[in-house]
Amino acid sequence: MTLKETTPVLLKPSSVSLKLKLPVLMVALTVAFVVTVSLLIYTMAERSIHEKVASAKVSKAHAGAQALRFSIDAAQRDVSNLAALPTTFRAINNFERVIGMIEVDDKIGFLKTHYIVENPNTEEERAALVDPGDGSYYSQSHVTYHPTFVQTAELSGYSDIYLITPAGLVAYSVHKKGDFAENINDSVLADTALSRVAQAALAAEPGSVVVEDFSAYGPSGAVDAFLASPILNKRGDPVGVIAVRIGTDFVQSALNANLADDGYENIFLVDPDGRTKSPGMIADAFSLLSVLPNAPHIAAARAGEAGNFTATVTALGTPATAVVVPLDLNGFDWSVVMETDSAQAFAVIHRIRWMVLSLIGASIVVSIGVSWAAANRVTRPIHQLRDATNALAQEDYDIAISGLSRGDEFGDLARSLDTFRDKLKSADEAAEREEEAKRETDFVVDEMSRALAQLQDGNLVSEIEHPFSKDYETLRENYNHSLQNLRNSLREVVEASQHVDRFSQEQRAAANEMAERTESQGSTLEKTATAMQDLSQRLRETAEKATEVDSTMRGTRREAEQSNEVVRSAVAAMDQIQQASSEIAKFINMIDDIAFQTNLLALNAGVEAARAGEAGAGFAVVASEVRNLARRASEAAGEIKTLTSASEEHVANGVSMVDKAGNALTSIIAQVSSVGDLVSEIAGGVQHQSQGLEDINTAMRELDAVTQQNTAMAEEASASSQLLQSEARTLSSVTGRFQIDPPMSTDAPASWDDGSDTPAASHEAAG
Repeated sequence: MTLKETTPVLLKPSSVSLKLKLPVLMVALTVAFVVTVSLLIYTMAERSIHEKVASAKVSKAHAGAQALRFSIDAAQRDVSNLAALPTTFRAINNFERVIGMIEVDDKIGFLKTHYIVENPNTEEERAALVDPGDGSYYSQSHVTYHPTFVQTAELSGYSDIYLITPAGLVAYSVHKKGDFAENINDSVLADTALSRVAQAALAAEPGSVVVEDFSAYGPSGAVDAFLASPILNKRGDPVGVIAVRIGTDFVQSALNANLADDGYENIFLVDPDGRTKSPGMIADAFSLLSVLPNAPHIAAARAGEAGNFTATVTALGTPATAVVVPLDLNGFDWSVVMETDSAQAFAVIHRIRWMVLSLIGASIVVSIGVSWAAANRVTRPIHQLRDATNALAQEDYDIAISGLSRGDEFGDLARSLDTFRDKLKSADEAAEREEEAKRETDFVVDEMSRALAQLQDGNLVSEIEHPFSKDYETLRENYNHSLQNLRNSLREVVEASQHVDRFSQEQRAAANEMAERTESQGSTLEKTATAMQDLSQRLRETAEKATEVDSTMRGTRREAEQSNEVVRSAVAAMDQIQQASSEIAKFINMIDDIAFQTNLLALNAGVEAARAGEAGAGFAVVASEVRNLARRASEAAGEIKTLTSASEEHVANGVSMVDKAGNALTSIIAQVSSVGDLVSEIAGGVQHQSQGLEDINTAMRELDAVTQQNTAMAEEASASSQLLQSEARTLSSVTGRFQIDPPMSTDAPASWDDGSDTPAASHEAAG
């Protein structure tokens, strides 16, 4: 880029058209006058309005601050006076005394039941209940003092009035909220503003007022402040505390007294922490007790500095003006902040500004209109000639040239321009004829180049459809005939390659199938040979086992024969035992007879001894003992006889069982002999079968070898078919490079190599 190109071109008067020069000069003079006068008027009006608006806002802010200061001071004086009234003193004493006189164990529950739970009024109207009708001393005192406190709260705008005993019990409240009959040290009121202000008032100086700033108070569900003062007896000792609860509406009514609810003025209180202590006049501008953004006027309010801010923003981020007025109140550290929407506060200035701008705009429009009308009569012929010249430059020879009949310089110029247009028109027509001939030649060359390029890519259907001029038409027809002859010859080659491919594919499929079947047959023969070999091995093992069983059966038969001899010996021994038992029975009968005879002799000896008197007393004793001995011998002989009889029965049973065992062993020996003969025959048959299976196994191995040779020959035939098909595909691939048929649709490929719809691809998909 050169220096000349980068240097900005200054607008010179000679480069500006005459059509612009005349109106611009007139507009510049008119606009300069109108703008100067309008700006002077607007500046003076804006300064005056700013001063008046600022003064009005400051006056409203100070008036709100003064009203709030008066309300707070009045409330503190009111609380101090209430604490000094004898009525308040009697009320706190009576309520504390009659609570102790309630004749139930749960005195607090009694008060809550009658004044809260069973109160027929809504929560906001519980103060309307004067006497619940329970007949208690507390209710009698309530009837006496309640109307006075209700009237005081309504006249002063208090949210509630409390009487609190030195022990911390809330003995009375006007509205009977959740804090009624609660102790300030218990969980409900502990660490609340009411608890703190009551405890501070009990320790405060006589006549002083203790305050608690606005904070969230749970029993009321709102943001409240508290004022409290001690109630003293004649000796100056505290007998309780009177406390009042004031809501945010108490301070807001004082702040809003001099403001109109027009939606663009907002006044509220801010503490040194930057938190809002009262609601604003504009809804949703901020949340109560929330920390405001650190705008300039909020920073001044936190520092307790007065100020007037003309350019700041509200908590919502809108431009505003603000006035800050610090308050000097006992126990409260607040600053009054008044915000005014800038757009609304200076709406008059905006209206004047638009009026001035409208006046300037109207003056410019009128000046332009007049200047244009005056200059148009001079510049119109010049512009008409300029338009005609531009049209000729753009080869528009049909434009009408005006001013040909004029007798001045504009007429001479118009007639010269008309002659020049005719000459340009003739020259352009000659050039157009030459261009047409060149386009025809270029068209023939382009079509032939395109057709030859497609022929080079193998496209044999790229005939030239568009007719040439009569000088070149013979060339197009010769090219199309040559292309058709080449296409017919190549189609015959393609068909031959397709037949070769199809036949080789069929041969390959048959060879593959034969190879697979032969391979399957070989596998089956191999499995059969393996199975026959396993069967032969198992038969051989079975023959061996049968031989072992035959040998075992022979040994078993010999042992059974030996056992039969043992049984016969046992039967003979049992017979001898039975004969011995019979002999023993005879001896036992003999002993029984001897005992009977001995008993008779002893009886006779006792009779004789009795006859002998004292001389036979000793003999009588001996006879008695002999009798006893004979009796025991007889009893023992009887028992032995019984046992001998049972033994004979058991021996007889044993003889019978041994006879049966001998018979069973004889039968077993006969059966074992039969089984042994059968096992011998089976062993011989198994050995004969094993030899037959060995012959079959040898034949199967020979058949498996022949099958493996057939499989190898089938695989060689399949490989030869595959090579033949590969050669056919190579031939199809070569012929597939040429397109000999037109595509079926616009989406078909221009060449066989572009897709899978070729004969080679079709055969491959079929294979």
